[in-house]
Amino acid sequence: MIRATELRLTVLIVLLGIPVHLVGLLAPQIYRDPALLLPQNLGTDVVTLCVAIPLLGIAAGAMRVGSLRARMLWLGALGYLVYAYGMYALGVRWNPLFLAYLTLFSLSFFALVIGLLGTDAALVRSRAAGVPVRAVAAYLIAIAVLVSGVWLKEEVGSLLQGTVPLSVQQFEAPTNIVHVFDLGLVLPAMVIAAVLLLRDRPWGYVLAGMLLVKASTIGLWVAVMIWFSARAGIETPLAYTALFLALTVAGVALCWAFLTRMGSSPVAPRESPAMAGGHER
Repeated sequence: MIRATELRLTVLIVLLGIPVHLVGLLAPQIYRDPALLLPQNLGTDVVTLCVAIPLLGIAAGAMRVGSLRARMLWLGALGYLVYAYGMYALGVRWNPLFLAYLTLFSLSFFALVIGLLGTDAALVRSRAAGVPVRAVAAYLIAIAVLVSGVWLKEEVGSLLQGTVPLSVQQFEAPTNIVHVFDLGLVLPAMVIAAVLLLRDRPWGYVLAGMLLVKASTIGLWVAVMIWFSARAGIETPLAYTALFLALTVAGVALCWAFLTRMGSSPVAPRESPAMAGGHER
């Protein structure tokens, strides 16, 4: 069931987000960032307008009849939007849409907080029969390890060499905002969700479901960004492209498996390995 506050925040995000991203796509000259960042901005506009906002609205509608799957999708869409609008508000150079970015970031953040507080984690766990726990946990940890490895290679390498990271120079920014969000928030959250999931904690199921949806939408954003970069003649390293496309495909598959196996009938919590004689799902 969707609460009145959650519904109102969803409506506000949809009504404000649609024109903001239409302006970004139809009048890209509004962006004042370096040319290297324009594909990232346009990729965010496309995925947010065509995937995240429709997903948010449709999921909110389905939540009105008490769908837990819809709630996971709604939370995941909000997780993506907090990330995306945080990037806009903090990482995009000031333009006439700044206050709209800031408002959307605030709306999305508080909608996510309110949504998580209003989620019955025990109920989510009770409907999680057949969810591929170990595969999902392994995926979340793999993303955390692989992506942090890529980002830290640049950051630590520059630190040891006494230079500014190449991406910071190219973006003409104080820091790499993607590294800040990923290393500081997203990747640690994935590890925490994986550990809670393996320990059969109810909140592990909520966080894992939300992060699978978020990871899938972020993966689509990266794919679209790479496409825009290619159109602009900006080359993306093949290894980088292959890594993120593989993670996206795996994330979408696991997200589908996670959501479709959430049943409507409660099931008993899993036994611990010691009680089950080492039995694993």
